[in-house]
Amino acid sequence: MTKRTLMISVAAISLMAASPAMSKGMLFQLPLVSGSSETIAFGINDSGTITGFWLNGSGIENGFVGPDDGSNYTTFNDDPTGGTQPRGISKDGYIMGIDDVESDDPVDYIPYERSPKGKITDVTMNGTTLNYLVQGINKANTFTGNYENSSGQYIGYTGTNAQYSKSIKLKGITNTGVAGRGINDAGDIVGWYLNSSGVEHGFLLPHGGKAVTIDDPNGTTTLEGINNKGEISGLYTDSSGNRHGFTYDIKKKKFTELTVSGSTYVEVWGLNDQGLVAIDGENSDDVFVGYIYCPSAKVCPTAASVRSPQVPVLHRPVPLQMP
Repeated sequence: MTKRTLMISVAAISLMAASPAMSKGMLFQLPLVSGSSETIAFGINDSGTITGFWLNGSGIENGFVGPDDGSNYTTFNDDPTGGTQPRGISKDGYIMGIDDVESDDPVDYIPYERSPKGKITDVTMNGTTLNYLVQGINKANTFTGNYENSSGQYIGYTGTNAQYSKSIKLKGITNTGVAGRGINDAGDIVGWYLNSSGVEHGFLLPHGGKAVTIDDPNGTTTLEGINNKGEISGLYTDSSGNRHGFTYDIKKKKFTELTVSGSTYVEVWGLNDQGLVAIDGENSDDVFVGYIYCPSAKVCPTAASVRSPQVPVLHRPVPLQMP
């Protein structure tokens, strides 16, 4: 697996950081899927069910779904040679993901919806299968993602029942491309857009409201998930190309950086209403390790293979950046 496979990104920029204050959280290391060298979660719902991928002995990504304590994983792969990467999971167990990830080319990725019974359906628009990526899905089974059109432009959209519904419009924000990544039950959407210079920025689009830019001050920002409690998950890429994960409190306008001891490359994905966050970090052997970040021990999975009760995180109050 390559770093590019985990997340499609653009060039990083360097920005000034606010002074951090220390706080503490908890990391739960995901038990490996049997026979895997890496097991990474992307999506987590309110019942603690996670979905993501695991690497087999040939280095092919396969999907899995199951309890976050690893007690009963179910594995699947709609494309045994091309690989699959589940990205988001709804309250009822519908999964959004992408096939053909081994191509390492987003225009060849095939987005899909997987039902709780295991049926996989390609995502289409007017009968044509779309490309690129789908991720967040809410309790109404409305999902969000983006595709790349024939002109090479990223078009963000929402859909349901494995079908495109409508494009995402960021009124008041000049952009050259949009990607949806997370959606909550109210229909609020987060993701990223490209400005006129091709630089990536995070956005929040409240349902029925006006989009705002949300950028971590330390680098190029991508927002990955949003829950029903006013929390956003995401990551930024610094000027050295390292990734750093965070959560963002919309009301308090505060970033919380999530760290993995010994790792300068941390990625943060979906989160649920308890504040549990899917996260991964790269260790000294260049292997990605999957974790669940827990804001407290009370909500953390109990059958930990590795549990770190004193994991530092950084709280940085930063103003919401209006377009």
